[in-house]
Amino acid sequence: MEQREQMQQYQQLQQQMEQIQEHLQQIEERVEKVENAISGVQDLEDVEEGSEILAPIGSGAFAVAELKDNQHVVTNIGGDAFERKELDSAEELLENQRQELEETSDALEENLSDMQQQMQQIQMQMQQAQQQQQEE
Repeated sequence: MEQREQMQQYQQLQQQMEQIQEHLQQIEERVEKVENAISGVQDLEDVEEGSEILAPIGSGAFAVAELKDNQHVVTNIGGDAFERKELDSAEELLENQRQELEETSDALEENLSDMQQQMQQIQMQMQQAQQQQQEE
């Protein structure tokens, strides 16, 4: 493989690594949101029905609401579909989501590690080629 091809491959790996790192950051943010939701579900049982709560309406805005049911939550089950679930069931669903996100994160971390090794090999090959050229 000539140096130009090696350099192109190196740059492609670099770009792929940057994309993976961005994706990892997004996954981290989603894991944090899921963990907050799990905590909220766990805490809901201790809140008395009729209590005032803050209900998120998006973009950091909240509505003051009255809690009507502290034994159920409405969860997104995919796309635009929602379902009323008991707290234990909702917590289990959220735990599964968190686990899937962490597995995806682990796989991406492994890909990053493989790419770093490939980049190191390319660097070594390029350095060896430069040294051979200098010796000639």
